[in-house]
Order: sequence, then structure tokens, then C-alpha cells
Amino acid sequence: MLNQYCISVIVPFFNAKLHIEKCIKSLKNQDFNKSFEIIMVDDASYDTGKEKVKNLMDNNIRLFSLKNNSGPGAARALGLKKAKGEYIFFLDVDDTIEKSALSTLYKIAKKNNFDLVFCDRKWVENFKNIRKEKYAYSKNKFFNKIELKKSMNKRFYDPLYAVGLFQLTGRLIKRSIIVKNKITFEKKLRYLEDESFEWDILGYIRNAIYIRKQLYSYYLHNNISTGLSEGISKNFPISNFKLVKKHIEKSLKNKKFTRKNIKKIGNQGFIFLIVSSLISLSRSILLGKISLRSGNKAKTKLISNILSNSDVKAAINDYTISNKESSGIIKAIKFKLPNLLNSASTIRAKEIINLRREKK
Repeated sequence: MLNQYCISVIVPFFNAKLHIEKCIKSLKNQDFNKSFEIIMVDDASYDTGKEKVKNLMDNNIRLFSLKNNSGPGAARALGLKKAKGEYIFFLDVDDTIEKSALSTLYKIAKKNNFDLVFCDRKWVENFKNIRKEKYAYSKNKFFNKIELKKSMNKRFYDPLYAVGLFQLTGRLIKRSIIVKNKITFEKKLRYLEDESFEWDILGYIRNAIYIRKQLYSYYLHNNISTGLSEGISKNFPISNFKLVKKHIEKSLKNKKFTRKNIKKIGNQGFIFLIVSSLISLSRSILLGKISLRSGNKAKTKLISNILSNSDVKAAINDYTISNKESSGIIKAIKFKLPNLLNSASTIRAKEIINLRREKK
């Protein structure tokens, strides 16, 4: 069956009335002269966002709804089921893309039959791009099977690596790969569901290319709760991190990594993502994205779960710490020191906030 569209843009949203018009306008303003569809997926919103979508609808926009609030992963999964495009493009509702984004990425994807094409991104805070003149790579970068494996091997050794191959939004993904290999989002995850999906994709693609242009604008909203902060602050057991680890290990197996490396990278990723989540939760508390009371309660519970889990205890001894990480956090986990883990993660969160702001 032939694809009915060149690109399916999937946009999940929940209580996003403040962002919907701007997001859709950036899509309608594309200079892409080929067919593409916009799939808006309402995650059981209770504001007027759904009505705003209806008011903006045209022949290229389709609207679907989840009956119960299930998180962005479930919304994107529904979008994938409904998609008819040759390529998939995920866009968050509070973000926008440049006028030439879809045409630039699609032209390159088709010219060399790439499975994955991705661009760089702006980080916009208070109307300023805090990544101005900052790029993931010094030039356009081609990833063959060898380069893909190199990146997968290095993924969990740099906590400051925030833009590059491992992203969900702002890239074209060949839909046939998703369909053929039955790739979807983990329904159990309301956080890190994108990480699992990314690893699943990388396990099957043959090639990828990075375009050194900031065509995607990611907006930083301080003092406003996000899907990430909501996902972390809700019950997120260690078993969920183990579930993500399984996706990582399956992807590595598909790429013919050795058993030894699969175990090493799997354990590295397991601890890395746990630590990253703890820091993200601390950062959300500091930025007021979640209340101090509920945030500290969630953090105390997460710390208790980390220090009492036998899988964490086994994996931490196999963990390689980089010079860009907090040694205090790893020490606290190794020696089961809850007070140190609490304070060290808060200090690290403050450092990351300051690092971002220094780049303005």
C-alpha cells in the first residue's frame, strides 16, 4: 500500500491551550510543497485546547483523543497507529519548527534514502536562544552502522549531552521501519518512554544523518509543570528503569554488540538514567515546576527505592563515572547514604541550571 502522505507530524497535547495555536501555525507555515498530515492527539485534556484545534483544522489536520489521561507515550502511540506518512515527525505542542524544517529534512532523506534525518535545535528561554552558535557537531554528520554503534556505546557517559542522535522530536523517521518491526511506546512508562522508543529505532536503522541547522525550537518553561516533571514526580518505580534497560539491551543485541558489552552498556544506562531522573526531579523542585512538598515527598521515595534495590546495588559496581558527573551521587548510592544522595543531587541540579543560564 502506498503512503498517502510524505510526512506524518504527530503532536500529543494535554491542557495546552496556551501553545496549540503557535504550534499549529508553525506547521501551517511550512514551505514544504509536498503532502503532509498533522495528527493532533488529545491526552484527555480538560481545558479548551481541543476546541482550539477544531477551530484551526483543515484538510491536513486530524484530531484523535484518548479517553483517559495516559501520558505522551500513549498519545504518540495512538498517533503512530493513525499515521499514513512515509516518514514520522514528532513535535511537542509547546515547541515550534522553522519554516524550512520539513522541506530541508525530507529533501535530504529522499536524496540518499536515509532511515533517520535530524537537525539541531534552539533552546528558547525568555525569548532568547541560549544555544545560539552552539551545535551538537561541527558539521553535517553521517552515521553508518559503525558510527551508530559508536554513538550507542557512548550514550551514557556524558550527562551534559542533550542534543544529538538520542532525541525523539525534530527528526524524520522512516515509518516502514516502525511498522515492520512493530515499534511503539511502552504504555507502562510516563517518563523515559521516549528513551525506550529511541533505542528501539536505533536497533533497526541502517543509517542516519545530522543536519547542522537549528530548525527545531525547544521552549524552556520555568515554574510550569511539564510532562517530564509530572512523570518523574508520580510513582516511578525502579522496575520502570529495568524496563528501559531491556529496550537498550535488545537494541544492542540487534546491532551485534558482544554479550559483555551489552551487559556493560545496559548496567551503565540503568544507573545513568536513574541518576539523571533524580537530578531532573531535583531541578523541577528548584524551578518550581512541582510543589516543594510533593516534590520532596517524591524525591524521598525515589531515593529510598534506589538505595534498597538489589539491581541498583549490583549495577553500581559496574558503573564508570565520567569527569562531568557528580562523584558524590555515585558514592552515596554505593554506600547507601540517603542524606548525601539528597544533597548531592540538589547541588548537581543547581549546577546544571547555572550551566544553562551561563550560555545566554
